Amino acid sequence: MNLNPLSARHHHPYIWGLCAFWGAVFILNTGPHWEIYSSTRELLETAGMKTGLQFFVAAITINSLVPAFLEKGRWVWFAVTVFLIVVVASEINIVIRVLYLEVLYPESYKRFLSLFSHMTLFERMDLSWAMRYILFTKVPEFTFPTVLLVAYKFYQKQQGLLKLKEQRISAELDALKNQLNPHFIFNTLNNIYALSLKKSDQTPVAVEKLSAILDYVVYRCNEKFVDINAEIELIENYIALEKIRYGKRLQFSLDVDLKHNLTIAPLILLTLLENACKHGIREELQQGYIRIAIKEKNDSLNIVIHNSKPGHSTNDNDKAQKVGLANLRKQLDLLYPDTHTLQIEDKRESYSATLSLDTQYNLASEASKHNG
Repeated sequence: MNLNPLSARHHHPYIWGLCAFWGAVFILNTGPHWEIYSSTRELLETAGMKTGLQFFVAAITINSLVPAFLEKGRWVWFAVTVFLIVVVASEINIVIRVLYLEVLYPESYKRFLSLFSHMTLFERMDLSWAMRYILFTKVPEFTFPTVLLVAYKFYQKQQGLLKLKEQRISAELDALKNQLNPHFIFNTLNNIYALSLKKSDQTPVAVEKLSAILDYVVYRCNEKFVDINAEIELIENYIALEKIRYGKRLQFSLDVDLKHNLTIAPLILLTLLENACKHGIREELQQGYIRIAIKEKNDSLNIVIHNSKPGHSTNDNDKAQKVGLANLRKQLDLLYPDTHTLQIEDKRESYSATLSLDTQYNLASEASKHNG
């Protein structure tokens, strides 16, 4: 029987595991009372016959009936065909018993022969007579290894699907992270170049802040969840560069009130801040502001980013804003399924994004990170 062709072909542990399973089934078939058999040969042949018929039922069920019916949701057909296979195995069992075992080992079947020796082979194979014997004896006997193997196959399949899902989520998150606005880096480098030409004292500060941001984004945020304090430090470095760029045109405030050392998906805060800068202060001709509040309250982590908004925003910026929000929503759906809310309030002169995350989910993530 080939429960999993790829595994059986390439992985020796699988083959040994399958052999051990059927060895255990064979031992169970020998039963606890070996003394009832007239010889070791009879014990081996009787247990071997049962194991062989169980193998026959399991092989057909797993390799043919499961893919043909069970995996397609055709439960009734699956149950009917499995029962028919058990009936065939039971009839084979009757034939072997009548023509071989009862003839060779009459002492072991003395009581049984005293009751049914007058019946011919075909009479004992008649389903109207043998059905009760099949239903109450052979169905559980011949199907229990099949049930275990089907359950194991289902478990393997579910584990494979979970692994594929995790790989897909990881790939999607990597793709979403790569969609972060690269213009910030180019603009910052241009600013650093301009500062260096002026021999400004802000040049080494800008280099240090940009280096810290790139180090974090490239090397330090590869986990599914990261310490929220590291994310706060990231946005502080980001806003420091923006303040160097815009000077007094930018008013920035950050209010943090956390009771626990929470974790958060990486770059979520940066995405929100980028959105505020891109569609707020960068378009503002006069003075603009960005206000960030990160607070833990009532089992929720609430993040509010409120920024000024010029009245002359272009359609191109509106489209880019929608792309950025779509990116963010995808990240949240993948990492915080049913445990987050994101509300956008877009007014004529201001824009705010309010993100709420379940702190219990974050605390569990933090615990799993340390325990794992």
